[in-house]
Amino acid sequence: MPLGAPAFVFATTPPSGESVRGIHAPLSILVTTSASRFPSVSRRMRLPSRAAWLGARATNVLRRTRRLTSIGAAAFTVLLGAYLLLPRGVAGVRAVLGPPALARLDTLALLRQVTAAHAAVAGAGSAMTAARQTWTRALARQTGPAASVADAARSDSLDRAIATLAALVQRAAAAPLAGSYRALGESVPLRSDPRVRALVDSLGDVERERDDLGGGVTVDPVYVALTTQANALGRAIRAIGEDELARLRRAAAPTPVPRANIAPLNLPDTLAPAVALGAARVQAVAADRALASARLTNLARDRVAAGERARVQLAPFPILLTAAAVVALFFAFSLSLIDEMRSPRVADSAEAERLSGLRVLTVARLRPVPAERTRRAADRAIAPLLDPTSDTYKILAWHLTSLWPREGIVTVSGDVPLVSAVVGANLAAVFAVDARATLVVDTDFSAEPVRCVLDLPRSPGLAAVVENRRKWTESLLSVAVGRSRTMDVLPSGSRDRPVGPAEGQALVGDILRAARRHDATVVIAPAAQVQKIRAGDDVIICAVQGTTRLATLARAVASLVDAGARVRGVVLWEGRLPQVQRAV
Repeated sequence: MPLGAPAFVFATTPPSGESVRGIHAPLSILVTTSASRFPSVSRRMRLPSRAAWLGARATNVLRRTRRLTSIGAAAFTVLLGAYLLLPRGVAGVRAVLGPPALARLDTLALLRQVTAAHAAVAGAGSAMTAARQTWTRALARQTGPAASVADAARSDSLDRAIATLAALVQRAAAAPLAGSYRALGESVPLRSDPRVRALVDSLGDVERERDDLGGGVTVDPVYVALTTQANALGRAIRAIGEDELARLRRAAAPTPVPRANIAPLNLPDTLAPAVALGAARVQAVAADRALASARLTNLARDRVAAGERARVQLAPFPILLTAAAVVALFFAFSLSLIDEMRSPRVADSAEAERLSGLRVLTVARLRPVPAERTRRAADRAIAPLLDPTSDTYKILAWHLTSLWPREGIVTVSGDVPLVSAVVGANLAAVFAVDARATLVVDTDFSAEPVRCVLDLPRSPGLAAVVENRRKWTESLLSVAVGRSRTMDVLPSGSRDRPVGPAEGQALVGDILRAARRHDATVVIAPAAQVQKIRAGDDVIICAVQGTTRLATLARAVASLVDAGARVRGVVLWEGRLPQVQRAV
């Protein structure tokens, strides 16, 4: 709290039945102490730092959400439209919506050619197969019936037996040894012959006897005889093998066809189908290569077109919207901040006190209707904007009762008429609940704020009194502010022209005469007319946080002080402004 303000603020209500008039002397002493003792410190406290001043400006900008939203929406629309209308944006739209710059080759005709070529290959192959089958059938008719599977298998076994037996016979002839003869006798073609088995057994016995004798230095006649006998047995085995080999060869030889049954061969020509098949295959390969080349060319051109689109196309839609929103928000905040810095508005109580040199008497705001207001019919009949039980307006009333206004008249003024009317009406309601005869006079002929706040019907009001069309007492209305508590209200009425100097003096006189019949009189006056219709010296200035400009507040306070008014302080309205529906 600045040192130019009183040392404390009342934050609780007085006990029931206790009057607030008794705090007049202590509070009047406290009001004059701090500002008179420390003038140099007070001046230093009134000079805010640059950071605090910029912070207050930014806070005011953020409070004006409607202005930020409207400017941001306009900037967002302009930025998005400008991007789409710029050459790059137009090129991007064309790249997204239009055809690629490079024409693609027509592969449909090539595909038809490939299909036709493969069909020709299939036809030539079928013709070649038919010719071969015809050739085979004709050859079979000339050479006799084809051998069966069993005959083919028998022929294969004979060929294997002939080959095996011929090799063993040749070995026995080349190397006439007992081993060669034994291998020939144990071969498959000869093992089943009983003669060969007997010869092989005898050959084995002779070899064993010869092996038992062994070889000596001198020639043994028995050994020689046994060797001669073994060779004779081997030659007998070889002779049987040669006879069996000749028999097998005769059995494997084909049966000769009689010459008289052989007719001249009349085989079909397979050269022409083979040539046609080769030509068709060449054409199919050429068509396949042409189609593959066209597809590769189209793929390359598609890649080039995709690169061009990627180079000039629009950014992805979510990213584009996000970027436009961020830039629009920055632009809206910057523009609002520049406007706020050129003509700053009241940000908080400390700034209002530093600027005006006065104390912020209270901070008013809208609050929900208390639950106790819905219990009694008398409380439900009170206008929604009247809240005489609020501590905010009780504190304001205590500040006034600490140094009671002269003639009991206090003027409430401000740059927002509806806020001034709400503050003045609630202040008068607190006085009325405190059993004071209270009068509320509305002098704003253009806005008629008191009539709107109290939900009063339209009436000639003060305008008829100023124009001498009705008497003062005929225009007064009684408004309930609680159970068995009322206050007199003189609504402004409607008037096209402002109050002139003569009318203003007459109006001041009427207010002074009416104030003598009331304990407290609250005059709601517009900021432009407060000098002309100010009946008393005590004035309360209403400022709206984030709306009232600092220059307007300073000018209003300075003009009132220069005119000799006693400005009691500032009431700061915080938050949402009151909304009313004008009565018809």
